[in-house]
Amino acid sequence: MTLVVEFDLISERLPLTAIAATALDSTLKIDDILTSERSRPVIVFWAKGETFDTLETALDETAVATYSVLGTTQNRRLYRVELSEQPPAIYTEFVRLDTAPINAIITPTGWRARIRFSGREELAEFHDSCETYDMTFRLNQIFEASPETDNEYGLTPKQRETLLAAHEAGYFSIPRTGSLEEIGAELGVSAPSVSERLRRAQDRLIRHTVALDEQHI
Repeated sequence: MTLVVEFDLISERLPLTAIAATALDSTLKIDDILTSERSRPVIVFWAKGETFDTLETALDETAVATYSVLGTTQNRRLYRVELSEQPPAIYTEFVRLDTAPINAIITPTGWRARIRFSGREELAEFHDSCETYDMTFRLNQIFEASPETDNEYGLTPKQRETLLAAHEAGYFSIPRTGSLEEIGAELGVSAPSVSERLRRAQDRLIRHTVALDEQHI
């Protein structure tokens, strides 16, 4: 059993917080953290917003080594930013404690993250390290990921199975080509049970994806 922890890590020394503070019309969600050929940290992140002009002006005027656009959709753009300075020492704690980052949002005052810890002892060590490095750790949510809900969306196997069955049956298609009764017959449960599973599964998906993306400090 592991712990999935959602928290705010507050420090203006965290990478790209100055960018987020300037580009308030964009939501910045980390996609990956890499190392460049020059041994500099690289952050790949999605920016979501109506326009990216303010964001790119901030990138031009802030002390980053380089940045590039890797891809664009209707209201999202994927950026690769090579930092000019090494990140704060708290980075090493993520590695030392063998954490598994799930996702993180860059905010004007720090990072809002969802991280998987192997246990409460490791979480306590990370909390102590935040104090050591003069960073504020603010816990938002914590839950245990048991074998029955051990995925980043918190779905149970039955909820996942029902979602997939509904998708394959065309229940979410327009026009709809599958019914609750048909899905229930495939899964061996009643139509009301299918409806309840789908509502619970969709609620978990929203809370663990879209709802987190829209939260700001």
